[in-house]
Amino acid sequence: MNVIVIFTSGDCNLQYSGGVFTPKTRVGLPGSTNYATDTHPVVRISWYGAVAFCNWLSQWQGLTPCYDMDTVNWPLTVAPPTPGGYRLPTEAEWERAAAWDGSKHWIYGFTNDTLTGKNRANYYDSNPNHVNPLGLTTQPYTSPDGWFNGTNMSPNGSVATLNSVSPVGAYDMSGNVFEWCHDWYGAYGSGPQTNPTGPGTGTNRILRGGSWGDSPNYSRSALRGTFPPYGTGGNNGLRIARSSPSVG
Repeated sequence: MNVIVIFTSGDCNLQYSGGVFTPKTRVGLPGSTNYATDTHPVVRISWYGAVAFCNWLSQWQGLTPCYDMDTVNWPLTVAPPTPGGYRLPTEAEWERAAAWDGSKHWIYGFTNDTLTGKNRANYYDSNPNHVNPLGLTTQPYTSPDGWFNGTNMSPNGSVATLNSVSPVGAYDMSGNVFEWCHDWYGAYGSGPQTNPTGPGTGTNRILRGGSWGDSPNYSRSALRGTFPPYGTGGNNGLRIARSSPSVG
């Protein structure tokens, strides 16, 4: 049996009861503000859980599911660039979305090569120069999707956010949660590749982007994290992708 999400963990942002999923609330600043986590990234989700969500969302929207959940390791059966439902991005797609603007490769997942304190990622280690952006009193120290937009102000120190969008317009590519990718972990090929989907087999799957619990070094767009697909870390989440039909 594949583990999906550890709802019983105190740091999971979701709870499940009576057949219903609901977000938890977490206490933060100012005062004892209660923040709903419905717009925060999910954590304590395994690679299998991320894939199950992709297939569920595809079926809900009448799209072709991309993964065969009846076969060992839940293989991808609708691979890019074939259009279909939702899936996890390949490692190559993730890095392209985080770092490439057509002229250079950015060190972090937005058009900037620095990651400084409360302006950027959520990294928190009790150092006041690092950010727990909402001043949450319990882990995970996540922030809402797209919160680093240049408009929001951190209540933990009244520091303005910087607009931290990636070259393709995606937010939170660095430092909120590590994001599962489709690929098995393996060495990069020695020659040029076009839209690779990684090795056919492996032991660990790829995670990218760093998290609230990692140093800035782990938020570099080139950093390759690995984890067993059944693992459910408190700083592991997901980002979904979809190959759309060509527009002629």
